[in-house]
Amino acid sequence: MRKIEFLAGISIFLFATAISRGAQAGSPAAAETQNSASRSQTADQTALASGPDHSGAYYHFMLARRYQELASIYNRSDFVERAIAEYKQAMEADPGSLFLRVNLAELYFRVSRVGDAVREAEAVLKVNPDQEDAHRLLANLYLRNLGEGQPEKVAKDSLHKAIEHFEALVRLNPEIDSYVTLGRLYRLDNQASKAEEIFRKALNADPSSKSALNYLAQLYTDQGAYNQAVELLKKIPESELDTQTLSMLGFAYLQARDYDNAAATYAKALAQEPDNLDARRAYAEALLRRGKAAEARTELERVLKSDPEDGNSHLRLAELERGQGSFEAARRELERAKTLMPDNPEVQYQQVLLEDAVGNDDKAIEILQGVLKQTERPEGHYTAAEAHNRAAFLERLGLIYRNQEKYERALEAFRQLLALGDSEAPQGEALIIETLRLQHEPQQALQAADAAVQKYPKDRVLMALRARLLAEQGRAEEAIPVLQGLLNGGASDRETYLTIAEVYSQAKRYSDAEAAVRKSLALTPKAEDQEFARFMLGSVYERQKKYDLAEEEFKKVLSANPLNAPAANYLGYLLADRGVRLEESVKYIQKALQVEPNNGAYLDSLGWAYYKMNRLDLAQPPLEKAARLISNDPTILEHLGHVYVGLGKKKEAQQEWERALREWPNAVGSEFDAEQAAKLQKQLDELKSQLAEERR
Repeated sequence: MRKIEFLAGISIFLFATAISRGAQAGSPAAAETQNSASRSQTADQTALASGPDHSGAYYHFMLARRYQELASIYNRSDFVERAIAEYKQAMEADPGSLFLRVNLAELYFRVSRVGDAVREAEAVLKVNPDQEDAHRLLANLYLRNLGEGQPEKVAKDSLHKAIEHFEALVRLNPEIDSYVTLGRLYRLDNQASKAEEIFRKALNADPSSKSALNYLAQLYTDQGAYNQAVELLKKIPESELDTQTLSMLGFAYLQARDYDNAAATYAKALAQEPDNLDARRAYAEALLRRGKAAEARTELERVLKSDPEDGNSHLRLAELERGQGSFEAARRELERAKTLMPDNPEVQYQQVLLEDAVGNDDKAIEILQGVLKQTERPEGHYTAAEAHNRAAFLERLGLIYRNQEKYERALEAFRQLLALGDSEAPQGEALIIETLRLQHEPQQALQAADAAVQKYPKDRVLMALRARLLAEQGRAEEAIPVLQGLLNGGASDRETYLTIAEVYSQAKRYSDAEAAVRKSLALTPKAEDQEFARFMLGSVYERQKKYDLAEEEFKKVLSANPLNAPAANYLGYLLADRGVRLEESVKYIQKALQVEPNNGAYLDSLGWAYYKMNRLDLAQPPLEKAARLISNDPTILEHLGHVYVGLGKKKEAQQEWERALREWPNAVGSEFDAEQAAKLQKQLDELKSQLAEERR
C-alpha cells in the first residue's frame, strides 16, 4: 500500500513539473515525459511476465485522468490523445482490469468515438456480462443515438440495444431513473404492457416518483385510458404540478369529457405561465366543449393576436363556427388551417365534419377514403396514436354510410376497427351492433352484443347497449338486473342510472324511468354536467303527457347550452305537435337546424310545425327532404302524407301512408306504435275510398 501511495505522489509530482514547464508536443519537457513513459512501459512489460503491475497501471491511470481534465479545460485534442495513450499503457500493465477498459470506453464516448467506445465496453461484457458500468455506458450511448436523426433501421437497432442494456441495469441495480428510462423505451417500441409493468415497479419502489407517475400517465393517455391517467396525475402534490404536468392533466380531463375540470386545470397552467399559447389554445377547446363559445372565441383570438400563423387556433375556430352553423366562416378558417398545417390529420377530419354537416356526403367520403389509403400501414401495424386516428376516420366513414342507409358499407368500415387493437375494438363492436339494429336485424344485433360482452366483459358501453337491445325486444326485466349490477358507488353510476332510465322508458315504466334519472341528477351537482340527464327527464315527462314539466326541463338544457340542437328540436316539436305557440316552435326548430341543417328528424319537426300553421307550401320541402334522408321512418312518412292530402296530392299521400304502415313494425326507436298505426290505417282506408269515388 505504501508503494502505491509513494508512486502516486511521484506521478503527480512529475506531471505537475511537466505542466509548470509549459510542456507542448515536441518540447524538451514533453520529450522527457515521453521518455519517462517509455521507460515505465518497458518496466511494465518486464513485470507482466510475473503478473499484473498494479502500481504501473495506477501511475498511467492517474496520468490519463489528468490529461482528461486538461482536455476538458483547454479543449485540446492532443490532451485527449495523451489520455488515451496513458489508458492503453495502464491496460498493458494490468491487462485484466475491466475498470480501466470501462474508463477508456467512457473517454471514447465523451469524445464521440462511438465505435471505439462500443468495442471497449463490449469487450468488458464478454469477460463479465454483469459489469454494471459497461451496461450503463452502452445504454446511454444507444439512448443518445436515438435522438440523432438516424435512418429507421439504424434507429430501431439502437432502440433495441438501449432496451437490452437498460434491462440489464434494472436487474443489476434497480434504480428509479433506470426503471423510468426503460419504461419510456418500451413505450417508444410499442411494448405497452412491458412499459406499464416497469413503471409500476418504479412506483412500487417510490410511490411518489413524479417522473414515473408522469410517464405512466402518458402511456395511459396513448392507450385512451384517460381516467387512469387522471388518477395517476392527481397523486402528484399540487405544489409540484408544473405547467407541463398541468397541461397533461388538462388533456386527460378533456379526452375523458370532464370539461369542467379540464378548463380549471388549464386555467391553473396559464396562471403559472400566461404566455403559454399551447395551454391557452387547449383552455379554449375546453371552454368550447363546455358550450362557452364566446369565452372560447376570446381565448383563441388572444392566441392569434400573439401568433397569427397558429394553425391549431384556426382549426378550433373552424370547429366553433361550424358548431354555430356559420359554415362559410368555418370553411375560411379551415382553409387557413390547411395552409398552415397541410399534413395535420385533424384538419382533414374537420373538413369531413363540415362537408357532412352541409350535406356534401360524397365529398366527405372522398376525403375519408383518401386519408385512410394514405395512412395505411403494411401488415396493419399502427402505433397507438395512429390506431386512434384511423379509428376516428373509419367511424366517421361508417356513420356517413349508415346515415345513407348503406348498411353493408357501414359494417365494412366498422369491422376494420376490430383489427386496431383492444383500445379501439370495443367501439367497433358497439357500432356494428347498432348498425345491425338499424338494419332491422334485432336477433343478429343481440347475438353480436352477446359475443362482444363475452369478449370484453368489463366494457360498460357494450353492456349498456346489450341491455337496450333486450328492452327493445320486450325483455326489460332481464336488462334491469344486469345494469343494476354495474352500480358501484362511483362516478360511472351517473351514466348507468341514465341507461336504466332508457330501459324503463322503453318498457313504458315511466315513473321508474323518472326515478332513475333523478338518481343520476343527484350524483351530478354541476348544472353544466346535467344536460343529457335533463334532456332525458324532459323526454320521460313528455311521454307521460306532462308537457309543462317537459318544457321546463328542455329550457334548462338550453339555458346551460344554447347550442344543444336535440333539446331545441324536441322543445319545438313538443309545441308543434300540440299545435301551440307555433311561431315559437318554428324558432326552436330552426335553431336546431342551424347547427345540423341535414338532420332528417329536425327537418320533419320543421315541416310538421309549418303543417300545423297551415303553411303547406313551407311544410312540403323539409318533409320531402326528411323522407329522403330517413326513408324508413313511419312518422316522417305519415306527416308527409298529411301535407300531400292538404295540397290535393292524394295519390302521393296514399303512397306515403302505405310506406309508413309497412315500415312501422320494424321501426327502430320510433314513437309510432300500434295505436297510431290503427289510426293511420283508418285514414288510409278513407283516402282510398275518396280516390275510388273520384275515379267513378
